[in-house]
Amino acid sequence: MAMSFSIANPDFDADLNDIAAMWEDGVRIFKFKTGFAGHRFDLMRCAKLRKIYGDEVDIRIDYNQGLPAYDAVRCIRDIEAFRPTFIEQPVKMHEREALAHITHVIDTPIMADESVFDPKGALYGVQNRIADIFSLKIMKSGGIRRALEVAAIARAGGIEVYGGCMFETGLAHAAGAHLMAAVPDLLLQCEFYMANYYAQEDILTQPFPVRNGRVHVPTGPGLGVEVDPAMLAKYAVEDPLL
Repeated sequence: MAMSFSIANPDFDADLNDIAAMWEDGVRIFKFKTGFAGHRFDLMRCAKLRKIYGDEVDIRIDYNQGLPAYDAVRCIRDIEAFRPTFIEQPVKMHEREALAHITHVIDTPIMADESVFDPKGALYGVQNRIADIFSLKIMKSGGIRRALEVAAIARAGGIEVYGGCMFETGLAHAAGAHLMAAVPDLLLQCEFYMANYYAQEDILTQPFPVRNGRVHVPTGPGLGVEVDPAMLAKYAVEDPLL
């Protein structure tokens, strides 16, 4: 599966250096985290990336609920000039009616993340067509089986799915890779990058398999990866986290 890398540094020059390094590694999908530093900053970053890499780069947008509902359509129409593949969760998770309105009036596909957690949320999302895409996340849905139920409901309603992630280790990435490999005709790929490109250390004996910008589904027993007991001991805490 092709891997998407998220861009979220307020220092865009630093981000450009990271993008160049990722480009050398074969990554062609970059998702801008937007809505946190102003609309002009978001437009500047999209324009710069298109200027440098042209149509070879797949630009995606994630507002992380960052737009006020009253102004979302105007901002998104400006962003559409840069031909993003999708725009993720522009408004607050509970503003599902506003999300549905945006989906209906914007040409670019809209993705729901925080607005769809579980099968019940997915059913509501399909019935009310709140988005064109749902972001699948194992932890968000409560396990691989529940995430597959979300995917099945979405697909039955003509809604696409995408392999999202949270702040994860390679172990969670492996589970996510198996989840997305079980989704037929996956079109939008995944973003399992943090263990390789974000974390200083991981808990696996071998790096999570990412090569030439693509996530490779582990093929060994179980999830196909091995956890390093020494790394678990290093990061273990005496008291349970509440």
